[in-house]
Amino acid sequence: MRQFLLRTTTIGILLNLPPLLAQLMTLLKLDITPIILATLLWANTPLQYLGMASIFTQQQITFEEWGVSQAAPVVWVSVVLFWLLLAGLISAISLLRISRR
Repeated sequence: MRQFLLRTTTIGILLNLPPLLAQLMTLLKLDITPIILATLLWANTPLQYLGMASIFTQQQITFEEWGVSQAAPVVWVSVVLFWLLLAGLISAISLLRISRR
């Protein structure tokens, strides 16, 4: 169980790194295109491509040509939870593969 939590935390931090790097980028006044694209992909994957946006109202989330432009905090929390659930799934599968050896 301890190994599962450690792996989930590590993978979860890595999967949720793009918005943190984007905030750091704005604080340092840098313009790094790969970080911007990674952040757009981070938000748009669960919301647009997997359909989570249908859960929220138009007042909570706004889309423009590049994807999500504005969103309520509950939307961002749901995106972070999506990536944490994915991290848990990756951790569980990797631990199952290790235990079978």
